[in-house]
Amino acid sequence: MTMRTKFLLLATGIAGFVLLGLAQAIFGPMLPVYAQTFGLPISSVGWVLSVFWAGALVAIGAVYALPALLGPKTGLLAAAAGTTLLALMPGWAVVLVGAGIFGFGYGVIAAVYNPRVLVAFGPRGPALMSLMNALFTLGAIAAPQVFLGLDQRPSAVFWALTAFSAVVAAAALGMGDTRTMTAQPAGKGRIDWPILGFAFLGIGVESSLAGLGPTGLALAGKTVDEAARLMSFYFIAYLLARLSLVVIAHRIAPFTIYFLALGLMAVFAALALVGDLGFWFPFLGFAAGYVFHGEYLTGLRRMGSTTRVSALLLAAGVLGAIVAPVLISQVLTGLGPMGFFQIVLGLALGMSATAALFLRRMAKD
Repeated sequence: MTMRTKFLLLATGIAGFVLLGLAQAIFGPMLPVYAQTFGLPISSVGWVLSVFWAGALVAIGAVYALPALLGPKTGLLAAAAGTTLLALMPGWAVVLVGAGIFGFGYGVIAAVYNPRVLVAFGPRGPALMSLMNALFTLGAIAAPQVFLGLDQRPSAVFWALTAFSAVVAAAALGMGDTRTMTAQPAGKGRIDWPILGFAFLGIGVESSLAGLGPTGLALAGKTVDEAARLMSFYFIAYLLARLSLVVIAHRIAPFTIYFLALGLMAVFAALALVGDLGFWFPFLGFAAGYVFHGEYLTGLRRMGSTTRVSALLLAAGVLGAIVAPVLISQVLTGLGPMGFFQIVLGLALGMSATAALFLRRMAKD
């Protein structure tokens, strides 16, 4: 692989992960706008999140089956196509189709860039891969501000994302071949169902905080501007957690980090319920920032560091991201103004208690 190809791989990877951050955080603020525009209840417009994640799941399955066929260019072009449909917004059905295609692009980008950067840069690969994943959060931090800056108009927001995706895709077209050999197994190649379950639950709650957080804040009495500002603070705290892993990841076992993250999430959710919601809500982002690291690295260590194991862990997380927001949005209307945070508290307490039972087992290979 030439130096030019490596440079473009890393540069478009960083830009692609910023796009992923924008994608993960942009739908949340839009749900109330979609509800008003199309005359639908929150329980119905919440489906856009699940359709988006369903598209990502299909993409991860496709990468699992055809790792040599789907690459960065495919993901970026699919993202541009999906955001174009979302920008046109002629009807709710087209919005859902656009979300699914955008999700497909998201899934391909997430599945292919990490292993390719890891292998392409040799000893520097892990550090550069961590940097790329941390910068994902910059997009998530910017998303609410982009939404406000474009007058809360979904069409304008997605036209901007289309332009960004198209520019990155054009740069990626100049890359050479970035395909790499599949990593050799580090473990025994077994399927570890408990860690897949923890991935499902952990990412499900994390995606619900990002996707339904603005709705929960609105139900609790926050204005659209206040909710957008709090979501930006949430993702700043999320970024700080990701960056702190550079210091603590080699000192604390990944599943211990997962367990502690859920405990912190429960504490901050409880404080949000009994204290100042505007002050404590961003701290939930700090707890959420550790979840992926904890389950993903535990899974790789226990099942093997192959591309297919990585895809399995990503698939489990995406399934959680599909299911959790729909289930939570269905019960929100039956609860009081703080119902979303009551749900988060209950889930975090239950998951942390379950994780405590598996701490010793997950420490073993």
